[in-house]
Amino acid sequence: MGKYEPLADYLKERRSRSWEARFSEVEQVLGFPLPRSARTYREWWANQRDGGHSQAKGWQAAGWRVWSVDLVREQVEFRQVPRAEDDDEALYLRASEYLGIADRTEVVREALRALVAREAGKQLIRLGGTMPNLKVPPRERPAL
Repeated sequence: MGKYEPLADYLKERRSRSWEARFSEVEQVLGFPLPRSARTYREWWANQRDGGHSQAKGWQAAGWRVWSVDLVREQVEFRQVPRAEDDDEALYLRASEYLGIADRTEVVREALRALVAREAGKQLIRLGGTMPNLKVPPRERPAL
């Protein structure tokens, strides 16, 4: 892990499951300034598993991931990744991230809507159904 090991150690010791920090707080934990790219490129904070991003390997090895980054306000939120045996929680967190919805009830509601739509479509296909009133959108853009 090397250079970013102090951040990984700090995250391992945290009792809460999330940490919202200013970049300056992250620098205090690290003991050195963040590179300019951390303040310029959102990709620096990506939870990349492959590649040469030692910073991402550091927080991921500690069981954490970056949840959100605000480059303008210089803030980052880390969240602890649920253990493998906690699959339901991990699934909820992934769905929550994709949907941009934090409320568990709303995530479940959206999941149920998607399930019902998918299954209704499958049933329509099995019944040989068609949609005769469907208006197919034009394939070409109209001339300006």
